[in-house]
Order: sequence, then C-alpha cells, then structure tokens
Amino acid sequence: MFRLIFWTGKNWLLTQALAVVVGATIITSPSFAAKDEDSATESAAAAHQELFAEAQYPSASTCGTCHPKHFREWSVSQHAYSQLSPVYLSLSNKINVLSNGSNGDFCMRCHNQVGANLGENPFDSNLTRHPTSREGITCVVCHRLNKSYNKASGRLSLVEGDLTAPVFGPAGNAEMQRILSLPGEYKVVTDAEASGRKIHKEARQFAPISDPLFCGTCHDVTLFNGFRLEEAFSEYRTSPAAARGTTCQDCHMGKEQGVASGFEHGPAAVVGGIETESRRLTSHTFAGPDYSVIHPGIFPHNIEAQEIATLEQWLQFNHEAGWGTDEFEDEVSDDYQFPERWAFADDRYEARDILEVQFEKLEFARLKRLEVLRNGYILGDIVTNRADSGGISFSVQVRNGTDGHNVPTGFTGERLVWLEVIVRDRDGKVVFVSGDRDPNGDLRDGHSSYVHAGEVELDQHLLSLQSYFVTQNGRGGEIEHVIPIPYPIISLPRVLPSPVSLVFTGEPATERNHKRGIEPNGERWGHYEVDPSEMSGPGQYTATVKLIQQPAPVNLLIAMQDVGFDYGLTPAQARDALVAGAQVLWERELKFEIE
Repeated sequence: MFRLIFWTGKNWLLTQALAVVVGATIITSPSFAAKDEDSATESAAAAHQELFAEAQYPSASTCGTCHPKHFREWSVSQHAYSQLSPVYLSLSNKINVLSNGSNGDFCMRCHNQVGANLGENPFDSNLTRHPTSREGITCVVCHRLNKSYNKASGRLSLVEGDLTAPVFGPAGNAEMQRILSLPGEYKVVTDAEASGRKIHKEARQFAPISDPLFCGTCHDVTLFNGFRLEEAFSEYRTSPAAARGTTCQDCHMGKEQGVASGFEHGPAAVVGGIETESRRLTSHTFAGPDYSVIHPGIFPHNIEAQEIATLEQWLQFNHEAGWGTDEFEDEVSDDYQFPERWAFADDRYEARDILEVQFEKLEFARLKRLEVLRNGYILGDIVTNRADSGGISFSVQVRNGTDGHNVPTGFTGERLVWLEVIVRDRDGKVVFVSGDRDPNGDLRDGHSSYVHAGEVELDQHLLSLQSYFVTQNGRGGEIEHVIPIPYPIISLPRVLPSPVSLVFTGEPATERNHKRGIEPNGERWGHYEVDPSEMSGPGQYTATVKLIQQPAPVNLLIAMQDVGFDYGLTPAQARDALVAGAQVLWERELKFEIE
C-alpha cells in the first residue's frame, strides 16, 4: 500500500494506491480522495488566480482567436501534449521518488515552462494546474523568449505580460505596424484596460527562434550529474544535414513532417475576419512518436470543450458507452444514472458533437505521426540466405531515412521501434515468431516480467532500436535499468553534480545510455533462422515482416505504477491505450519454396 501526498497549491490531497505485479500481470486498485466541495470563496480565489496567470502568460486559446491555423496545428501536437501526458507526469514523479526529491522540477522545465516559471509543484495533477500551465509547450513558451539559453535543458525565463505585451518571432514588426496604423479597419486596441479586440503592441524580431540551437535548449537534455539523457541536438550538430545548412525547422515545421519540403505561404493571423499580408508560414504540428492515452474531451486542446465542461467533468463523460449518440439515447432507460453535468440529453449531444471534431483531429495527428515516422524509418532490403530442408535463414534491413539525427532520437530509452517477423507454413501454422509480445504487452526482451519469471522465452532474434539505460551497481559492475537512477552504497540515491570532470568520459561513471539506434544514413540488420525441427515438411513458407513503433514500453508503466497515474488512470488502462496506439510503419511479405 502506497500513500502519496500532492500539494495542489490550495489543499493537500492524500492518494492511496495498491499496485502489485502478480505473475507479471498488472493488478491495481486505486482510490482517489474526492476534492473539497466548492465554495464561493474558493471559486472567487480560483477566478482571481486564473486572471492573474493570464495576465502573466496568455493561454493558447487566447492566441487562437487571431491565429486559428497555428492553434489548430498546435492543439494536436507533441508540444501541446507534453504536460498532459500521464506517462510523462508519472515518470517525473517516480524519478523524484527514486532520487529522494533531488531531481526537483528538472523534467518540468522542458515539458511545462509556464508551470516552472509559476513555481508549480512538479507533483501536481493536471486537474489542479492553471490552464496555461497544462498547455505544456504553449505559444508563450517560444514567443515570449528574448534571450538565447543554448543547451540549458529547458531552464527558461519567460517574459511576462498580458496579451497586449510584445511577442517575439522571426519576422519583425512591419506587419504589426501596418495593422496598428489601421485601427478602424482591424478594430484593435493595445490598451489592456480598454474595451475592444486586444492585440500585441509589438512583434519584436528574435532571430534565434529560427536557429537549430533554439530547439537544442530542450532537445539536448543533460542531468545535473552529467548524464546525457537526450542528444537530439548533439546528433544533429554533427550530421550531414547540419553541414549543408538544413535546420530542425526546415524538416519539422515545413509542409511535410520529417523532411525539408518547403513552407506554406499565407496570412499569419486573421484579425476580426480580415487576413494579414501573406508570408512564409511554419507548421506548428510538431508530429512525433507520442500519442494521447487520455480522454478525448481533454486532448486535443479545444476551446469549445474547455467552455462547456471542466477536465473533471469530461472524465465523467463515457464516450465509449455511446453517450450523445442516437443509438444510445434512444435506448437508455429512465433510471440510468448520469453525473450531474451530463444529466440532460442535450448536453450529451453537444459534448458528442465536440468529440466528433476531436476524433477528426486525433486522426489527423495519427497520419502526421505516421508521416514523420515513415520518413525516419525505412524497411530496406530483405536477403534470403538459405531456404531448403536444412532450414530457412534470412536478413532484414532497417535504414535511417534521415541524415539529420539518429533514429530513434530524444528519450531513446523509452522509444520502441522493432521488427515483428512471423513465418507460417503452407497450412498457415506459425513455425517462427520474433518481435511478438508477452501477456503484459511487452516485447520478449530483457525487461519483460514474463521473461524474468521464466514463463516465456527470451527473443533471441529480436531487432529493437530501443536504448538501454545502464547504471553501476553496488559491486562495481553494471546493470540495466528501466529508469536510470544509480544506487550508491553509502548514501541515499540522489542526483548531484559530478565531482569529477567529464571531458574525457562524456558521461558519469555511475550511469550511461547504451544506444542501439541508427546513425544518420545508417542501417541495422535483423537476422532470422527457422530451425528445420520447427518446419512441417516441403511446400511454400511465408514470412510477414512488420516495422512497428510505440512511444514507450509497458515495463516502464510497471516500473512507475506505484506512484499512480493522473486522471485516475489505472496502469492496465494506460497499458491498453499504449499498446492499441502502436503503428505499423511498413509491412512486407516474403515467400520461400521448400522442396
């Protein structure tokens, strides 16, 4: 039994969670303390706090009024999901538990700079955070920066101010000056106290926003002790793409996700229904390997969804049961118990209409995710080495489709990309399999609970590009860890600055990242052998080869399930959503004639 206490800024919440692994199967029984009853005083305080925070850091919903295209793209992006992700939040909490709190707000610095600037507690649930904070890497995170921080692992000081305060971008102030010179046409005001359509006083040019090093501020992550957790920018800096001048923005903010494809042109804003002058437009979709495992009423960000219900109320809306559809509403009994917010059918229909838009956005995000991943991972040649009565042997090539960085990149210790290979005989019977899952949903690798329990065999042929974190154990050797926190002999585990120079070693002796990905323009080969004893005689054999991607392994959820998951998610629910979202990037079939 675990007791977790979270400081919400107003109250202490006591959470009890029972979580055990029995036979490697996740079993959980969470119970969450109910929130205090609303009072007029608390409501007024919350409203005051929200207005104050909006005056410091405007919400993306506010920006979306004049920048609908940018908001629509951002709302489904990895940036927009960075703080809402329950997997991220639990990992941050678990690392702090393992490191006795010494990791502090380190993860939060990149995932939620507004929250870090506001001094929010890293343990807070997203249900209690300010709306701008839970937007993660929101508009003001990039457009309220006026200094270059280089590789600062996300420690950024955002310029405070309400909507009328200056913003910072690549283009400068010429178009803004033109709009302000025509207040009668655009009907705008720059006085925060005046009535009317408020707009920025100035758009200051900030050239570093177009430089790859701007991305490196968060996409190179080095812990206090010198452990290089993520090296996307460092990989890029020494890549062929960097040598020829192709930037991060060229590939990840252009027309096509993952390749330098040029940019759209059009109005950067629509002010009072009037478009601004056409210019180069960067995409703010920022597709990547993650996908949402939370309620669709909460993500993607949706202004209408935020207006009709709180996050807690959306969590009560059972969209999977069909609420708000004719099929459900025509058959529902009169004594069906709905939560108070959804007691009326009209409200449920309105919510369903919003969710239909959400599902369209999620499908758009899925296709963009598939686009960037297929540009990064290529299923290459398949070579048959042997196919006769003595067995079948073949090799499969996986290539890096980009020359800008490794694949996977970023947090490679949780990025799953692997080959699933199944060979069937002439009758369709499976005679060989690699890259399949254990009953928990994990690959049969060294982190599988079922492999450790001896209930399934280790996959000797597995080609997985996931990195392994390796830490020094108490006897001086090394051991693989799902979460890389070293365990010293003479003190409690904690993350402290390295006491020695790391110029020559590059990383501390206590832990390292054993990368198994593919370098720019590189390749990896998987080798597969079907033993003749497994074959069923002559005939045609068929091998199905799939290259599959999943943002994180189930064993990561198991490793941190004792701290619980946000939104009341159980580990099993998080696992099911994670596994269900895995995407097949490429698939190919190979036939062997055995005489």
